[in-house]
Amino acid sequence: MSLSILWLMLSCGGSEEPQVARKPVAPKATASITAAAAKGAIAATKALEDGWGAVFWRNATAWKVGGGTTVLSPRSASTVRTSGEPLTCNGVASKGAPPHAGIVLPEGAAMPDMLGAPAIKAHQIERAAWRLDEVLPPRGRFESKVPTTQPSVQRGVEVGSVTKTRRYGAPPVLISTGVRSCAGAVILTDAKAEKTLAYDRLPQTCTPLRVVPAQDYDGDGNREFGVFSEDRVAIYRMDEKPGRTSIIKIGEWHCEID
Repeated sequence: MSLSILWLMLSCGGSEEPQVARKPVAPKATASITAAAAKGAIAATKALEDGWGAVFWRNATAWKVGGGTTVLSPRSASTVRTSGEPLTCNGVASKGAPPHAGIVLPEGAAMPDMLGAPAIKAHQIERAAWRLDEVLPPRGRFESKVPTTQPSVQRGVEVGSVTKTRRYGAPPVLISTGVRSCAGAVILTDAKAEKTLAYDRLPQTCTPLRVVPAQDYDGDGNREFGVFSEDRVAIYRMDEKPGRTSIIKIGEWHCEID
């Protein structure tokens, strides 16, 4: 009897087959914000409006989703011509879009003058990366924690854009974007990127985000700006009040990368 029990125990022992590597677990997008520099930040509200649109690039073709005929990149604007039925990203093929175009203005909006944005210094970019780190979901357990000397890459955050926006009767603000572990974020900070004023998280965003600078594009008296990547586009309106600046998401589109 004892020999039989011993044989069963040995036969049920551990296998010598190699273990399968564990896949990283995506961080929770709803993680709370506890950092002191971001504690008072105002989360974006959502009030989507008709008329705006997005541009997704696939194989050097600009696919326009909604909006009018004026498309914007961070540095230029142009009128596009479209043809055919919606195919890719639910958009129609467009010609005449400037390189890196990301958002589309409503029909009838005036052609904007895309002024060059003020230069951003390396230490501002590095601080923006830290502010983004405080807003994005935490790093996954298996991500590298090796520090880097690149200002635009801190704690696994890849900064896409940092753009200075001047204000009337108030100090300028920075609009910054970043991505980590396929989660993106856009933040408004003070000019030194020491305090976050407003933010929005953009899930399922795996490619770098860029910013179309803030202007009053639709003539309503408020300024709008856009953020875009290969797989996501969002448009925001700035709500600027004395001592309080927040953002309202007025457009959002997503397209998976093949």
